[in-house]
Amino acid sequence: MPALTPDDIRKNIELQVVELLKAKLAEGKMTEERSMVVSNIVLDTLKPGMTITELYRAIMKMDDACPELSPIVLPFAKQYEEQVTQKATAAVENYIRIGKYDAAINLAQKVTNQEVELTQKTSS
Repeated sequence: MPALTPDDIRKNIELQVVELLKAKLAEGKMTEERSMVVSNIVLDTLKPGMTITELYRAIMKMDDACPELSPIVLPFAKQYEEQVTQKATAAVENYIRIGKYDAAINLAQKVTNQEVELTQKTSS
């Protein structure tokens, strides 16, 4: 099965958001006004044509404004942690072992600031 493109992931997230909002509305746990606000935030945050790095950054910010999106955002945060942070931590440790301290600090800062550029290979 081919790796999902950023647009495939974006569409999947949008579908998950629609399903979540429909469920919360049906259960009476969300007002229609809040549903519209959340929908607009998601549509304004997730844009067609984003790179995988831009998409992950955007996903991580969505539950800041919309805590009700945490069930959708958390799996992506975990995936980011597993695929990027753990690999980068190993690379930082390696840089330290071989005495490349500036490179270690630089990479650690990029990870902390979520500035590590992802590739399709990293994200699959």
